[in-house]
Amino acid sequence: MNAELKQNYVNEVKYQTKMLNRLKQWLSYSIISSSMSLILILFGSQIHPIIHILGFIFMIISIIAAILIGLGIKNGTDNVNKIIDLIS
Repeated sequence: MNAELKQNYVNEVKYQTKMLNRLKQWLSYSIISSSMSLILILFGSQIHPIIHILGFIFMIISIIAAILIGLGIKNGTDNVNKIIDLIS
């Protein structure tokens, strides 16, 4: 493997690692959103019934988002590991 190709692989690993860190941030935002939705579910009916229903909707959306983001993190990590194995 020539040096230029190896350097391109290294740059790709750095870039994908950066993107994986961003996905981890989005995962934490999604978990925070689901926690706030739980508060709306528990205490929203005391304020207005619509808020209680919105809490359920936001909870479902944030859980689906967390699952999809987690899947993206898993696949991205596998991809980075494949590139690292290819380099070495």
